[in-house]
Amino acid sequence: MSNHRQSRRRFVTHAGLAAGGVLGSTIMGAGAPQVRQAASAPASMSRAARFRAAVANPQGFVMPVVNSVMMARLCEMEGFSGGFMGGSGFAAQYGLPNLSLGTLTEVMNYMNQVLENTDLPILADAEDGGGSPVIVYRVVQGLERAGAACIMIEDAIDPRTHFNGKGAPVASAELMVNRVKAAVDARKDANVMILVRSDASVKGYPEQHTLDLAAACSAAGADAFYLSGFTLDQQQKARTLLKKPLMVGSSGPAAEWKSKGVDMAYYHVEYAALGAVHMALKELKTTGRFVETAKMRLPADIEARLVDQAGWQARAKKYGVMI
Repeated sequence: MSNHRQSRRRFVTHAGLAAGGVLGSTIMGAGAPQVRQAASAPASMSRAARFRAAVANPQGFVMPVVNSVMMARLCEMEGFSGGFMGGSGFAAQYGLPNLSLGTLTEVMNYMNQVLENTDLPILADAEDGGGSPVIVYRVVQGLERAGAACIMIEDAIDPRTHFNGKGAPVASAELMVNRVKAAVDARKDANVMILVRSDASVKGYPEQHTLDLAAACSAAGADAFYLSGFTLDQQQKARTLLKKPLMVGSSGPAAEWKSKGVDMAYYHVEYAALGAVHMALKELKTTGRFVETAKMRLPADIEARLVDQAGWQARAKKYGVMI
């Protein structure tokens, strides 16, 4: 691995730790209200089964966006029932805009690194799944093996869908139905959810287009939906039609979207990471010191828990590495 790549990885990792410090010492500070997922599923259940149980939470399923192993483990530590891994996390690792610019291998490697190093039930964004339904089949197999609890397939064609605005090309209903059928056939554990994302509304297609697409994908076996661009009132209409779980992106209280029939929402808490590092850099540049922003870093005991410091020290002693 090049020194440039190593430096970039260290930077992103420490950004995640900085964000964790913000969450741990500020948002989750003493006396602050904490999000608690009601009726947590038993740990003995598979991640996919626990994800389904969280979706059924009557209070709504809150998913922080996680873009690293450390952030996923922080979510576990804070008692969240699941997390969301989207394309934005992969793009951040490479300093790219979130416009589906990664190769399928790059995206899979990124997702698998996190999935294999946490027990948190995670919704993994497979983007367009590689385009062809037969590639979708292999992508779903790979993500399930790595531990994904829910796999999202979108109606994009290729980067043209993301680079262009109104009228951008999107996958036909026939192609999406076959992507869904391939995904459903590929999974071995029926608890693994297949979630369909449609950006058609954002691209200027009429509401009925999205509803018809969702209905067709539902009939093909899709378990849940993310109808990007729909208002909460439109989400409620879709929920009535589909009678299957819906997801939105949010920054507000769960009651706002749960009252409209939405079952789960992701929250871009990871954006605080680079913001915290930026504040630290500005302090260092302008004052020559790293003091005030240093207060946001994680407590040493939490950092130790995140990397299982005690467990690795015990192994080192057992195998004669640590004297």
